[in-house]
Amino acid sequence: MKKELLSICFLLIFTLLSAQKGNNVLKDYEISLIKLIEKDTADFYSTIDNNEFQFGTDFKGATFLNIAKQKGQIYIQPLGTGRLYQIIKNNDTYRSIRIDSTIHSGVNFFSKTFFTRDTLYQFGGLGFWSIRGLLTFFSRQTDQWELIQTNRAVPSFFDNFQDAVINVKDDGVQPKLYISNSYNYKNYPQSFDMVAIDTCFVLDYNTKNWTALGKINPELKRILLAKNSLALDFGNTLIIQSALEFYWINFEKNNYGKLKSSFNNELRQKWLRIYSNENKIGITNFQFNIGKNIYFIKLSKDKKIEYEVFAFNEKMIDLANQEYVYSNKTDYLGMVTGFLDTNKTLLLSVLSTFVLFYFVYGFQKNKKRLPKEVVTILNNNFYNALTIVEKELIEELYKHLLKGEEVSTKLINKIIGVQQKDTLTQNKSRSDYFIRINQKFKMATQYSEPLIVKQRDHSDKRQYNYSLNKAYIVDIEKLFKE
Repeated sequence: MKKELLSICFLLIFTLLSAQKGNNVLKDYEISLIKLIEKDTADFYSTIDNNEFQFGTDFKGATFLNIAKQKGQIYIQPLGTGRLYQIIKNNDTYRSIRIDSTIHSGVNFFSKTFFTRDTLYQFGGLGFWSIRGLLTFFSRQTDQWELIQTNRAVPSFFDNFQDAVINVKDDGVQPKLYISNSYNYKNYPQSFDMVAIDTCFVLDYNTKNWTALGKINPELKRILLAKNSLALDFGNTLIIQSALEFYWINFEKNNYGKLKSSFNNELRQKWLRIYSNENKIGITNFQFNIGKNIYFIKLSKDKKIEYEVFAFNEKMIDLANQEYVYSNKTDYLGMVTGFLDTNKTLLLSVLSTFVLFYFVYGFQKNKKRLPKEVVTILNNNFYNALTIVEKELIEELYKHLLKGEEVSTKLINKIIGVQQKDTLTQNKSRSDYFIRINQKFKMATQYSEPLIVKQRDHSDKRQYNYSLNKAYIVDIEKLFKE
């Protein structure tokens, strides 16, 4: 009896552990979708942006899920977690089994999961108040997501409300990863206002280097913002639907445009047939492509999978009417506009200060500036107010100024007649003459600076030399010419 009880307990524990790892039976409509994916032998990746589909996974902490298929094996990743599941089929029974050993999660909401060179990669996403710009891969050795060390991060994420799209070129020799644009938080952590970096990037898997291709075409950006479905990846070409118009994008060749009218109309009719019938409105709608086949999927109210399929080929691309995807010309106007928009508060403050300073300076300058006629009268009044000795003194200073020389103390003493006096008397006499002349000049002209200035002698620092203020050379010259 004890052995039986132990066996039952062991079985219960094993069942609980298996359930925690996934290993859960899928719902009927989930099995229908898996069978549809298996029916088409090509590899693919996509996002199912609703939570009706969980495929038996542990969906705790997740929002939507990424699904990828490679060499017949189907993998499920609940977004917002690092958990990875594989779909296992046994005797027509489908289960999901967890194959990773990830502990941490919460950093990869709205990321993309895809295969390149038989390796499962994950790029971008949101989480922990940041936009993820890293590329990781799932390691079969560690059963965890490991970081790819690239030359830079390109923060981006992918949902139907943003314009970013991703293009995976799984080339065996030169695989590339193209991103239409990235994002950042403008004033983080003060706010979570998001701004787009409208630059297309490409990752070279061989060098592990991101390269900026150029600024995205504004018209294409507008189209991407209006898209209401996920981008369909055909390797070299993306197909998107925007306002019921179907567009193709080729990042490698740097061109895009609409599909030819006949194929555009055919795709539109299939879209409307599956999604616009009011009697058959589904619980959820989504699209993906497997190989060349485009699938428009709907989960009906009675939980049945309905779909329309359309086979795409490159002959449907209208090359006669194409535009560029990105431009590598430097947008100086855009740079200036962006700078002005970012720093408008600071620039307005600086401009206001400059304008205020300009008007104050102009006002003061105009206040001091006198009409030429008034200046002449004032200069004449000043000259008439001088004594003979003062006039002689100014004339001598003027002659020396024209020769680039200064007048010595000895010559000044001779002009004012104190050369035979003692030093104290000489100093006082010179000072009195210069004070009187400068006062008369200031009163007559209203100028603030003195007319006569003195400087120390270069050879004897104890002595002073005298000269006229060069600012008034024109006024003094007129006095002696009249």
